[in-house]
Amino acid sequence: MAAHSRHPQRGFTLIELLVVIAIIAILVGLLLPAVQKVREAANRMKCANNLKQQALAAHNYESAHGAFPTGTNPSVTVNGVPALGTNVWVELLPHFEQDNLRRKWDFNDNRNNVAGGRSATQAQIIKILICPSDRLPEPVWELTQFYPVLPLPSWSFGFYGMSSYGGNAGKRSVLTGGLPDLPRLSKDGVIYVGSSVRLADITDGASNTFLFGERYHFDAEYERQRPLVWPDGPPMAGWGRWGFVANFGASGNISLSAPAPINYQVPPGGDFSRLEDRACVFGSGHPGGAKFAVADGSVRFLRDSTPLPLLQALSTRSGGEVVTLP
Repeated sequence: MAAHSRHPQRGFTLIELLVVIAIIAILVGLLLPAVQKVREAANRMKCANNLKQQALAAHNYESAHGAFPTGTNPSVTVNGVPALGTNVWVELLPHFEQDNLRRKWDFNDNRNNVAGGRSATQAQIIKILICPSDRLPEPVWELTQFYPVLPLPSWSFGFYGMSSYGGNAGKRSVLTGGLPDLPRLSKDGVIYVGSSVRLADITDGASNTFLFGERYHFDAEYERQRPLVWPDGPPMAGWGRWGFVANFGASGNISLSAPAPINYQVPPGGDFSRLEDRACVFGSGHPGGAKFAVADGSVRFLRDSTPLPLLQALSTRSGGEVVTLP
């Protein structure tokens, strides 16, 4: 007959179980910040590489064409058809190893770039244009009924791939004001509506002038105020449509600028101008600042505390300011 143990196995008491759970919780609490720090370090490296590739693509384009790509040339009507619309991202597609997508882009009838729902040409996700730290709700966003500043043609309604970056348009890239002057659009950067800036035109120095910067898609106060203050404007999730060329409103989607400090957030009780500033400022999901591709091809991280006059001087191509990147 098998012998039976005189001492039956003993389980955890409730107190012991609670102690074990508490120890596990402490260990998780200690490890989580370290894991988050490692993840953010990886995100920053990925973001820096994205910007580096964007700058390299822009320089290759400048070498081939004699100028950096235009910020945007909105569609014009040709024989009753919207045509010839393009922008900086469309022009750089071949330099992002996106030759097939560029060949699909229809310059003769821009409506065809919208057709096809989530399979549309402009709805494709371009990985080099997405920062992993950006709180972008979805990489593809549907434009349905918004009419920001300039009325949108119905043919432009559809799905758009999004971008976490924008070309440097200077001091202001969102353009409240009427055609043809667009008085609030500064056009003193490198990539803006109708731009054709050569490297030689950057007289402030390529090492002291932004080429691209980050866009951050989260601002709770903007979202709270927008339905009341700017009801016909898109949510933050709708800014940064890489393939938008329907009108001059493309400026706010493909360019960024320095009307306010890095990572500016709409204050409580803000007005329309504050929301408009927020739509076009540089910012990121990286703690403490944002990354920029400089016109000399380098990538730099600037802190939120960067003084606005310095940020604006780094955003202009020929302002004559004597500055040095921090």
